[in-house]
Amino acid sequence: MFPRLRKWLVRGALIGAGAVAALVLVYSVQARRRFPELRAWHTLRLREEFHAGRDDVRTFDDYLRLEERLFAELRERLLNDPAAADGFVIGRYHPGSVPAQLALDTPYNRSYELTPPSPRGSALLVHGLSDSPYSVRALAQTFFDQGYDVVVLRLPGHGTTPSMLRDVTWRDWDAAVTLAAKHAAARAGPGRPFVAAGHSTGAALLALYAARALRDPALPEPSRLYLISPAIGVSRFAFLTNVISVLSFVPWFETSAWLDVLPEYDPYKYNSFPVNAANQIYHLTGALQDELGEAQKAGTLGAFPRTIVFQSIVDATVSASDVVADLLARLPASGHELVVFDVNRQDALQGLIAPGPMADLARLRAATNVPFRITLIGNLDERTREVAAFTRASGSSEVSVEPLGMSWPAGVFSLAHVALPFPPDDPVYGLTPADDGHPRFPLGAFAARGESGALTVPLGMLARLRCNPFFDVIRSKIAASCKEDESALLQHH
Repeated sequence: MFPRLRKWLVRGALIGAGAVAALVLVYSVQARRRFPELRAWHTLRLREEFHAGRDDVRTFDDYLRLEERLFAELRERLLNDPAAADGFVIGRYHPGSVPAQLALDTPYNRSYELTPPSPRGSALLVHGLSDSPYSVRALAQTFFDQGYDVVVLRLPGHGTTPSMLRDVTWRDWDAAVTLAAKHAAARAGPGRPFVAAGHSTGAALLALYAARALRDPALPEPSRLYLISPAIGVSRFAFLTNVISVLSFVPWFETSAWLDVLPEYDPYKYNSFPVNAANQIYHLTGALQDELGEAQKAGTLGAFPRTIVFQSIVDATVSASDVVADLLARLPASGHELVVFDVNRQDALQGLIAPGPMADLARLRAATNVPFRITLIGNLDERTREVAAFTRASGSSEVSVEPLGMSWPAGVFSLAHVALPFPPDDPVYGLTPADDGHPRFPLGAFAARGESGALTVPLGMLARLRCNPFFDVIRSKIAASCKEDESALLQHH
């Protein structure tokens, strides 16, 4: 019996290995045929980038000095080199183009700080994967308006070239967050709140930091977390990103190291996306779940910072159900809240809405025993585009309704993963962009209509909503929670 079993096991292993080899070869050939030739910004390795364990960076000030050298190197080795620079007239790496001016001559691809005259507290803000500090610009201004000293972190590998995501690791991001958190907490000063807010991968990193701070007294604990479209869970098949790029070291197959190779015209976000980036977010979410599991076993999750999660019920990048099951449902009742942005349920659009979001929302509404407050931002009723906030307290089935004086913009049927942290008047991504004094490049207001294949980028990239018509909901939640924290501190003292 055992020889026969061994024979079947060997045969199964050979079949599995053959299937994996076929997958790798097919992906490598398809990537070679589908993607254009790689350019300098897909291959360049900038030396002055931060990585975990770098001996010359021990403080956040050291990090900022290294960052200055990094951007000087970027300009010298790419934009100032005619052989490397982009010839695309609106290319991010085309010298003198509007995207290049925004990318290099404004502060939003770099870490930066906003300091009020008399800070009431401090806030650390962290952007998402392939993004830049620009994606938390409106959040930074919101905290600054509340009197907070604001530290905005640029994660390693970001703000420069997509090639820099080829070698970065989630531990590099984690180390940078730790440096920035210690710096931000010190700027709050004793007796004043230190809070943190992040988008997507930035939100996952902050949740991991907060969980580690429960067991590590050397890490200053934030009193609140604001998590926007947090990358709490990713596809279970993401582990395949470890496999499909194994032939990328072969010159003819170098494009297999990429999931997308696209023109780079966005000044604050990479369009091209390497396999390694997906691999790192997969490992990060695994590390977060392990840390939360250890804290749950130790009984310390009751001390986890009060958390407000902002999530679109439709999200092509992360799963709203994972945010509930793998984070909020694990936290003991302690003032946590989930703010969900629904789809546009006006009658004219009902028949076109995919069934998935409907089912997710139905499950959320049916769960009346969850240990967190739920606020749904959705149509006041199905006959109107006007929206209201439908709120249910933790453990309750009673729902209160508050009209918000806001409406779905014409033609908008849902929010999007990338949209939540941007107000509708954002100068680059807004539907009604404001003039902020910088060169004009209103990507969010570009109404693309035409035939598929006519553009050098997929038509869907230009149709995806890039701003949040209901960003004032996030503003008001932040303002109210900051006032609540200030009142609690005054009572405590």
